[in-house]
Amino acid sequence: MREETTGRLSLIMLSHGLVHVFLISLAAVLPLIRLEFRLSYTQIGIFTFVLSIITAAASIPMGFISDRVNKLKLISSMFFLMAILTSFLVVVRNLALVFLLFGFLWLCLSAFHPTAQAYLSSHYPGRRGEIFGLYEVGASSGMIMAPVIAAWLASIWGWKSVYGIYALPAIFVALGIYKIAGEETFSRQNKELRLRTEFLRGLKRILTHRRLKFIYMAHGLYAIIFATAALYLPIFMVDVHGFSVAQAAYMLTFFLLGGALGRILGGKSSDRWARNRVMGLSFLLLVPFLIMLSLATGGVILIFLSFAAGLTSHMILPVVTAFIGDNAQGEMGLTYGMQSLVGFGFGAISRLIAGVLADLWGIAIIFWMLAGISLLGVVCSFFLLERNG
Repeated sequence: MREETTGRLSLIMLSHGLVHVFLISLAAVLPLIRLEFRLSYTQIGIFTFVLSIITAAASIPMGFISDRVNKLKLISSMFFLMAILTSFLVVVRNLALVFLLFGFLWLCLSAFHPTAQAYLSSHYPGRRGEIFGLYEVGASSGMIMAPVIAAWLASIWGWKSVYGIYALPAIFVALGIYKIAGEETFSRQNKELRLRTEFLRGLKRILTHRRLKFIYMAHGLYAIIFATAALYLPIFMVDVHGFSVAQAAYMLTFFLLGGALGRILGGKSSDRWARNRVMGLSFLLLVPFLIMLSLATGGVILIFLSFAAGLTSHMILPVVTAFIGDNAQGEMGLTYGMQSLVGFGFGAISRLIAGVLADLWGIAIIFWMLAGISLLGVVCSFFLLERNG
């Protein structure tokens, strides 16, 4: 039984990693997309803003649906659709069609996080911090590999080949998840209530829960920091420090390597100590690294600062995710759908604002903005003063 549980968790970690390979590869190839279509920083911000809004808006209904269907089969179907969409992306040349296909791809991706998080939170209630730390290591592994793989593939066959090749692992993961999904049963809420009534009641319980409000706020602040840094760090390295696209992708990898360690530390420590303390300390330690990153020069120093910023910022995510499971009000998928809505929504707005600020005052201003956001995260953590139950 333990081997079966380990195998299932490993497969979910692998699928989470692949999801973030899709997401992070966009940041790695954006410099090439920008050059091909002659996009400004603001246009890049608008493009990524729209993609994030699509994912954010779809997260709530996807989370609600995941509470009423077989969660693993929903994830499997998502990967099959992603494989189809990425195959079409290889052959299109029009900018509008490229944007449209990315939009549908990000819509599919919106199903994964609330569904997988609800599944794990329900199956491992006693050690959520540790489990979500491991779950996020899967994401970090995908993030670490994505820039290097995407830059290498793009340098040989062009940036469109990157997503075309990703269709193959998407199919394999879809088949693997489908194989174990047959053993899972899904729970339906009160069958006497209409779906609309169930949805509104569940949403009301979430929105009126005091602690969940501050947890979602902390997650939104984390999302601003991560989404903006992951998107603009490679462009910052190319435009300010004169790095090649491949070198900039490697720098992003160091940021994500720090994140892999940070997610393990954050998850494990939040099971032992008060989650709000781990969260507040992580936000606080992040501030100086972001400021120094905007001012420093030299490859070694930039590598260290990228790693340190990744470590401290990524400690926050497993803490927040476990915190949400601790306070969920019955609709687990919907509760995590709200987390995705907040995360992708805040991330979308921040990318747009960051693009405008970069055009006005230079791209380095982005890291000062993120340092201020991190200070707000420290303040937010003080509104979650209770110790772990």
